[in-house]
Amino acid sequence: MTAHPSRPAAVTLALLAALAAGCSTTTTGKNGGTTSVDPSAAAADRARSYMRAVVADDWSTACSLMSAEQRTACHERHPVAETPDPDGPALGPVLLDRPPIRVPGTSVHPDGWGVIVSYTVAWPGKRTLTERIALRMTDAAGEWWVDQREDVADSDLTAPEDPALAALARVVR
Repeated sequence: MTAHPSRPAAVTLALLAALAAGCSTTTTGKNGGTTSVDPSAAAADRARSYMRAVVADDWSTACSLMSAEQRTACHERHPVAETPDPDGPALGPVLLDRPPIRVPGTSVHPDGWGVIVSYTVAWPGKRTLTERIALRMTDAAGEWWVDQREDVADSDLTAPEDPALAALARVVR
């Protein structure tokens, strides 16, 4: 005699499958198959691309990775391409500082993923500094966009809540 799962167990399995499906998005691959993409990983990847462009003074690319609400202001702040200063600091690679975290919406920004990226700045003859930036990544039309950018303060790193939540909750204007 073979065992069959009970109805409550089957319902539980179906609910778990639905919950797991809600934690990822599905995309269509080259050959028509589908693949699952973790939204926090996709948001983090887009956040690193944005910060790489910022660090390289490639504002055309950086602004294009911002949400529609923020993109125009970015282009207005950076209307022409900037030439990097040859005597400027050496900049390290842009890294994911810690795993992304869900961040709630505010009166000015929608909910999304909080991502902290870091990079090093080394001026000749001075000690190397690590810069940390918190980015609010929001989903629109299946793509991730930068909606908010805040410097991470030392106090954010020791805050009782996650540093991304602390930095992105500040109203800086």
